[in-house]
Amino acid sequence: MHNLKTIIFAFCFTFTSAVLGADTLKLDGGVFDNVDGSAKIEQVKDGQNKVTINLDNLKPNSLYTVWLVNEKPEMSMTGLGSGNYSFQTDSEGNGTYTATINKGELAKWQVLKVVLHPDGNPKNMKNIKSAATGDLTKVQRAAE
Repeated sequence: MHNLKTIIFAFCFTFTSAVLGADTLKLDGGVFDNVDGSAKIEQVKDGQNKVTINLDNLKPNSLYTVWLVNEKPEMSMTGLGSGNYSFQTDSEGNGTYTATINKGELAKWQVLKVVLHPDGNPKNMKNIKSAATGDLTKVQRAAE
């Protein structure tokens, strides 16, 4: 009976993941070579995606913001989520950020970018440093 419960649970979990859809996007380091990170993109309800970013080996106790970027045909960007799109790393350089975005809106962007604000001010875009990036077009192609 125990094995049957395990099989049913595994089936339900697999079925739910397939129906809701989830992709993981690898985030590569910018100015920090040893950054390890990912962005999990999952459908949470009709037309809405939850993006959960987890990063390790960033600058400790520092402020970062998260952006959606298009590089072609012209450079444009918008913050991911709401507020000032920011998160603070802990004393070991680990950080997490979560936001919800309309699936159609997410599909308009090519790159997910996390940037460091050396002065700790998320509104100051001068002297920002790219900390991690991911190619959103790979996730969108995989979802089609």
